[in-house]
Amino acid sequence: MNKTKLTDFTWWTLLALLLLATPIIGTIAAALVLILTLLASPLIFNKQALNELKRQPMIIMFSISFIVFAFFTSLSVKTPNDLLVIFAFMPFLTSAVAYSLARRYASKKTAIIILSMCLIGAGITIVIALFDMYVLNSYRPRGFFSGVITLSMVGTTLGIVAGMGIFLVDGFKKIIFILGPIFALIIIALTQSRGTAIAIPILAFLYFISAIRRVKTIRAKLFITIISAILAFLALYFISQYSTRIAAITSLFTQYFTHGLSSLKSANIRIEMFQAGWELFLNSPIFGYGWTNMSEMAFTVLDINKYDDRLIKYFQFHNDFLNYAFSIGIIGIICFFAFLSAPFVGALKTPKDSLFGFRVEITLLMGALYAISGLTGGTLSHGLLITLYAMIGALVLGAMRDEAFVEGKS
Repeated sequence: MNKTKLTDFTWWTLLALLLLATPIIGTIAAALVLILTLLASPLIFNKQALNELKRQPMIIMFSISFIVFAFFTSLSVKTPNDLLVIFAFMPFLTSAVAYSLARRYASKKTAIIILSMCLIGAGITIVIALFDMYVLNSYRPRGFFSGVITLSMVGTTLGIVAGMGIFLVDGFKKIIFILGPIFALIIIALTQSRGTAIAIPILAFLYFISAIRRVKTIRAKLFITIISAILAFLALYFISQYSTRIAAITSLFTQYFTHGLSSLKSANIRIEMFQAGWELFLNSPIFGYGWTNMSEMAFTVLDINKYDDRLIKYFQFHNDFLNYAFSIGIIGIICFFAFLSAPFVGALKTPKDSLFGFRVEITLLMGALYAISGLTGGTLSHGLLITLYAMIGALVLGAMRDEAFVEGKS
């Protein structure tokens, strides 16, 4: 197999694993994506590709933040197995391979293919959830090698990215991409994930802004506003009627700010986790305690008798900010915000071609979803979701271009 065919194979394998296999086999797909990008490094990198990477802030921010994070995390390990946690964050580094690969295939056609695969992937997530519920009799679907929160985030991420096809595809075919946000709402309802659900209003507002900025007349803007309001109301009504967990979000906030606790045990546990994480951060704000020491240190503050064995063994604070703050203190917080903002910053620095707006909008949507959901779920603290975030960011910034990177071009 010559280099061109091998590169093509790597490209399509990356897309298939990331956008189609992730909903099916979860962390296994994420591990395969990591292995593929590591193996493809010698194939992809050359002088021109490296020069291209130097001009992309997302890759620079991902790489530096990963190196800093890995270094300080390694200082706190107690056994060689503790170093394995670093591999969960490796996609931030290997996204450089995905970006360089994507630049070779950049075009509007490629952008549509990626959005189409995201749409199919979101649909697959729903199929997996329904199979889990009605064949395996799970109350809340977890998927395979995944979990309730991760399954919800995978489907929602793919769905909201796919939905941008509404603004990219010409003609009647664009209607099919409306299914993207619909699939996202369905998977949120099926998983009853409150952490993902709280992002819906902000995501809906960003979609609304994307639609408004593309029309010129006042009449068209008014029409979009009315339709958006109706759709938002129907979406919230659908989810609240389907899931009592999500419908209880408003009362949870009201009860917490009134009494300091809610009527739900799970919500109270999260509140206690947040308080414990913040207390521990304040006790060691400079270097933290190390990522692998969460369980040991958390239960010096929390009552261990309130938690089951699984939560104790795989403890995390269910809050991205606190996970990073606890682990590496202020340095961890800086790394977290660098990871979170890198795709959007990278999009702003890309050329002002015809797809510039789509890159900015998609990275903004993804950043908003992960930032808000990370308040209660720990999204950029989970290897599968790190892979999805970093690699889709690389695909969006690399492939959604008017002009492809041409090997040998100066």
